[in-house]
Amino acid sequence: MVKHKVKVVVPEARATDFYDFMINPTDEKYSAWWPGEHLQFHIVKRGKACHTGDIVFMDEYLGKNRRLTFHGKVIKAKKPKQIVWQMQKFGIGLPAYVKLTLKDTPYGLKVKHETKIGYDGLGKLLDPIIKLYFNKSFQKALEKHCLIEWPKLGRYLKNE
Repeated sequence: MVKHKVKVVVPEARATDFYDFMINPTDEKYSAWWPGEHLQFHIVKRGKACHTGDIVFMDEYLGKNRRLTFHGKVIKAKKPKQIVWQMQKFGIGLPAYVKLTLKDTPYGLKVKHETKIGYDGLGKLLDPIIKLYFNKSFQKALEKHCLIEWPKLGRYLKNE
């Protein structure tokens, strides 16, 4: 299994505001958050009232050379602390997860962005194939992107 984690503190931001923005996304607000980098993020199909089961589509650049596009299903929605999306292809859940954990502190909002791709156990045999796509260069681009985007969201929500 390949794991990637980025942590950042966003001054003067609140977990509830970030959670509400990420759990009920629209293309308009998503692209306004980071024009040119964020392209689309919206709900394709609604699940339960708490958003568990929602199917979303996300499309963004990670710098000039990388693009991240996926459909994901909300498998955990715990307001205002956590959202977990499982990536999908043709409606089938993949062994790929994005977890966003939010925690209010006296210093600002602690954001933890985690990506896990792959299997445990015998499935680990596929890790070398996964690492061809989710390689160190991709992980570095994702980390740089996260360190920029979360403070940008704090400023965007403050000015909205």
